[in-house]
Parts: sequence; C-alpha cells; structure tokens
Amino acid sequence: MRFAFAHKLVAYMFAGLGLIALMLGTTFTAIDSMIVMFAFVASWFAEPPAIDRPGYSRFWNTAAVVFLFVQIARAIGGEASLTVGVQYAAFLQISRLFHRKTAADYQQIAILAFLHLIAGTVLSSGLDYGVVFFGFVIVMPWMLTLTHLRKELEAQHAVGSPMLRAELESHELTTASFFGGTTLLAVPLFVLTAAMFFAFPRVGFGFLSSFGTRTTAVAGFGDDVELGGFGTIRDDPTVIMRVKMTETVEPRPLSIGLRFRGTSFDRYSGGRWSRTQLAGEEVRRLHDEYILFRPPKDSDRKYEIILDPMDEAVVFIPEGAVALQIPPGVRAGRSRYREVVNAPGFDIRYRGSVDGPLTYTAYVGPSRGISERIPPKLQKRYLEVPRGYERVEALAVRIAGDAVDPRTQAQRIARYLRGTGNYRYTLDQPKTEGKDPLHVFLFEAKAGHCEYFSTAMAIMMRSLGVPARNVTGFLGADYNPYGDYYAVRNGNAHSWVEIFAGGKWITFDPTPASGQVFSAPSGFGVKLRQMLDAMRVRWAEFVVEYNIRDQARALRGLVSWYRSLRGGASGARAKSDEAGDGDRLGEIPFRPDWRWFVAVMTVFGTGVLLVRWRRKQRRQSRAGRRLDPDRDRAVRLYLSLENSLRKAGQARPADVTPQEHAQELGRTGFLAANEVREVTEAYLATRFGDNPLSPAEYQRLRQLSRSIKPRQSRRPTG
Repeated sequence: MRFAFAHKLVAYMFAGLGLIALMLGTTFTAIDSMIVMFAFVASWFAEPPAIDRPGYSRFWNTAAVVFLFVQIARAIGGEASLTVGVQYAAFLQISRLFHRKTAADYQQIAILAFLHLIAGTVLSSGLDYGVVFFGFVIVMPWMLTLTHLRKELEAQHAVGSPMLRAELESHELTTASFFGGTTLLAVPLFVLTAAMFFAFPRVGFGFLSSFGTRTTAVAGFGDDVELGGFGTIRDDPTVIMRVKMTETVEPRPLSIGLRFRGTSFDRYSGGRWSRTQLAGEEVRRLHDEYILFRPPKDSDRKYEIILDPMDEAVVFIPEGAVALQIPPGVRAGRSRYREVVNAPGFDIRYRGSVDGPLTYTAYVGPSRGISERIPPKLQKRYLEVPRGYERVEALAVRIAGDAVDPRTQAQRIARYLRGTGNYRYTLDQPKTEGKDPLHVFLFEAKAGHCEYFSTAMAIMMRSLGVPARNVTGFLGADYNPYGDYYAVRNGNAHSWVEIFAGGKWITFDPTPASGQVFSAPSGFGVKLRQMLDAMRVRWAEFVVEYNIRDQARALRGLVSWYRSLRGGASGARAKSDEAGDGDRLGEIPFRPDWRWFVAVMTVFGTGVLLVRWRRKQRRQSRAGRRLDPDRDRAVRLYLSLENSLRKAGQARPADVTPQEHAQELGRTGFLAANEVREVTEAYLATRFGDNPLSPAEYQRLRQLSRSIKPRQSRRPTG
C-alpha cells in the first residue's frame, strides 16, 4: 500500500470515529448527521491540483469565520450552546479534511478527532461509544506513527518536491507487518487506559454530567394522556426497565405478569385524562432507604430495577411495594442522595438531573392496597363525571344491580367489560370523528385497547358515587437469559383503574385477557436484541456507573482477600469487617473536586511543554550536523540497495565494505552485479566525494536497485 494512500485512509478512519463519537449524543438531528456524513465522503475526493489553488485556503478560512458568527448568532437567538458548539466542532473537522496538504494538516485532523472523542464521553455513555473508543485505541497508533513519519519526510524534503512525492508513493513502509506491529501498541495503550480508569474513577464534573444523557419518551406519564396513546406503542420493542429477581426460580418463566405503577390521572374530559398539579412531600429517607409505607422486612420480596432515563422522572413502583432503596450517586467524592417526592395521587418521582439509568431496589410485601390521604381538591375530582354521560351512568347502575359495596360493584363492572364477551381487545382505533370516544367504545365499536376499558370502568364507578382514578404503568416482562433479568418493553405500557374503598385504593383491571397477557417474543432478531441489551446493561453497570465508591469497595475486597490468605487473626478480622459493614462504606476520605482536576491537568500540561522544549533544543543542536541534500540522498539510495540485496539473499556482511561487497558479487557471478556496482560507485562518489547526486539521478538509481530480484542470483560455474 502506498504511504500517501495509507496515511489518508487511516486519517479518515480516525476522523470518522471522532465524528461518530460526536454524533452519538442527542445534539445531532438526523438531517445534521446526513449533512456531516455527506461532506465527510465528499472530502475524500479533494485532491491536488484543486486544493493547491491560491483561493482554496482563503475560501475555507472565510467559511470557518462566517460559520462561527452564524453559530454565535444562533446561540444568542436561543439555540442550545452545546448544539451550536458541537456542530461547529464537526465543521472544523470537515474543513480540515477538505484542506489536507501537509503533515501539519493531518496533525490538526488527529487533534480534532481526539477532542471529538473527549466530547463523546459527555455526549454519550452507551455501549456504542464503547465500540467507538475501542476503534480509537486500535487506529490511534497508526495515525500517530504515520503522521510523525510524514512530518520527518517533509523536514528532509521540501513540500511538493519530487523527492517527497517519491517517498509518499513508496510501498516499502506501509506493509502488513507495519500495521500488525503498530496494532500491538494498542494492547499496552488499552491496558494503561483501563488501569487509569479503575484507579481514577469518575468523580463527577457538575453540569457536564447530564449534557449527553438520552431520555426515552413514553406516552402516559406526563400531565395528560389521550385515549389511544398506548395502542400505538404496543409493538415497540424498546426496553424501558430491567428487573432482577432475588428469589431463585428454576427454570425461569419466559414471561411474568409484574405490574409497575407509574402515575394516576383524576380528571377526564373530551377523551383526555389529566392530573391536577399539587405540591408533593419528600419521601422519608433512612440512609439510602425511602419509606413509602413501612421499613422493609427480611420476609419482603426484593426486585432490583434498572430504569432507563425518561422524559418524565417517574419512579415505577411494583404492586405491593412498601419501601425503596436507591444508592447515592457520587459527585466530587461525596455521596449525593436522590430526592424522591410523593405527590397526591401516589405519584412517586425523583428530582435532579437525569445523568444515567436509575437503579433501585423495591421491597414488596403482601398487596393490601394504597393508603393515602386525599386532599380536598382531589376528593371532588375523583367523583367528577362529564356532562352528557347519563347513558353511561344508566349502564353502570344496570351492571351493579343490587350491590352496594364498592368492591362488589367494581368486580361486576370489571367482569362485564372483561369476561362477558361483549367487548374485545384490539389495537385498532375506533372511529370517533365528531363523537364522544367513550360513547363510541361502549355502545358502538365495543372494541379498543386498555385506555378505553380503564376509562369506561373509572367513569362508571364515579357514576355510582365511588371515587376512582385512571392509572398508567407497565404490565408484564420478558426474560432475558443473557443478562438474567426480566425486560419491560415500551410495548408493555398499560392502563388500569384504582377505586377507593375501605380507606384504601384498590386495583382493578377491566381489560380482557388478550390485552393483559403478552406472549414472550421469539426468533433470531429477538435473541440478538436480548444479547445487545445485556451488553448495554453490563456496560452501564461496570463502566458508566463506576465511581469512587465502587473503587473503595473493590479495594476493601482485595484487602479482605489478602488478609484471608494470611489466616489467623487477620483472616478473622477480615471476615468480621465483611459481615459488619457490607456495602455501606460510609464517607470517603478522599474527596476530589474540580480543583484536583485542574491541578492534575496543569502538571500534565507543564510536563508536555517541557518535553517539547527539550526536543526542540535537541533538534536545533543537531541541525548543524545534518547531511547536505546530496549526501542524504546517497545514504538513502544505498540503504535501498542493501534492502534489495537482503531480499535476494546477498546481504552485505558487517565486516565487508560496500566496494568489496560489489566486487565479490561480480566474482561470484551475481546477475545484477553491474547494477550493484553502478549504485555503489554513485553512493561512494557522493557520500565521500564531491560528486552531486541530482533528484532525477537518485530516482533512476533507486529504481535500478529495486529491480534486483532473488532469481537473479546463481551459482558460479567452475
């Protein structure tokens, strides 16, 4: 492979990885990404003589200034600063790719790509970034080595000279062994990076931590929800939650009917549910345990839940949950506990920035309903029935019959909607143009999905004077054998009803069984998605969420293991430490903050400047001792000859001079002896004499030396 082509290819690989790292965040739209990739591909074809024109550089410099002012104006106009900054960073890389002439340009491409990688750590924390980073580790030694070699070649020859062009067209350096050898440099680089990561875990960098967090939009958990919102996402395979069960059940069932409560709605009007905004109160916290109803007991079941960031900061509660355990995050070396709020309607949400998946443990006891104090404003809302619903009320009275107990009334209405066969579950939207959607569902279409069934029951219960509310959440989960957890998909979103009876809110689900029981998906595509999702979970657990507390826990484990090897009192003390404290590490003595980061970077930058200054001094001291261009060409010419002779099996011994070696080859009958003699004489005349060696003569003799092949060697005849 030609040196110039290899350098260009590696540079594009490096720059492409940087742009991908930049685009993995949420700041790039699909159109932005398409424009960047189109410009990236188009820049490949920018070659001399087009880029050597005088106005070419002036055009790109002007474009950079103009685009900078455009981005500044957009930022002043209200566009997010991060968005305009990242777009400008991508533009700078594209402009460099269109303007690659010398080693300095390739250096700038490498620096920009590395900065894009750093920006990617803020913009994305997913597994896809891990793949990009791994690619960086492999390509970086190639890029740095080739760029350094090109810089040295340009220092020896003038840019644009025939000598430099000849070197760039050479095939001698960029061989398979070169790429294989430099790839091995990625191994210590990767090991060093991993060691630094585990030795210096993330301690948090304030506002930067939430810039690149991707959130998932799921209908039904905001301020309102419209009938028909869930049916459109039933086939969405996006995983929202992962649930790990502590009890061991073998074999694991492929699907389970877990119900996760999200939020509730108290007002219905015109086919839309909404919730009254009332201030909530902070959930009582004991260390990292949040008490919903009572402290957890040993007999409670435990579900470890990993919830992906969502547009709405809802904490999903399993049915029967009594308490939550949410481990604190780490910012600047300090434990930062999450603030959890319980708003009226038993709406559990967390406050603060969304900086990654929320991992928490739910303690679940026997389900006995939800005890909650109802504010006076909501007491009226839970009984509101829109005007014109007399027909719905008549239907509710007929179904309830002589029952006066709210639970019995609810059971009869739920059974009427779910079990009589009068209504069927479907994802198709009823046609409601110009009509009330609930009337269409109950008396005309008699088919719909979960929101229609839950809305019908809630309004009918209110018509009977029983407080009722519509609840949204998730129902069902599928087992992922690669991660040993149950995955709750976007398509598991569901809606049901809670009625107030006996001082508690009790759950009723009027949706037919076809809408509640979701069969576990199967097929190769499903297995592949499960494998990728399990990899993402492990990436988030062991890389994204790794912090100084995890490091301290790992060090404690190593110390305990070392003490156990010593045995005796030390081993007993180690076991006592493990049994006594568990995962509660207390306060961390070392609390780095931004000042530590600035100090480390200052020392590092000072060291880099000193090293560069020292190298510059050495280069200047050697400048006077460099060979003149003719002698330099002569040396490289003879090195090329020796390389060809080595391949032909006629390598020069260390104790033989070049002239003696040429004479010996002539005596032994070497077929290319005349070529060897001509190149050797030219080398000696220029290297140790005053004969000049022009670039044209150098090229001719070099081609002559390259023409020597192994088959030109023969045994002498006696």
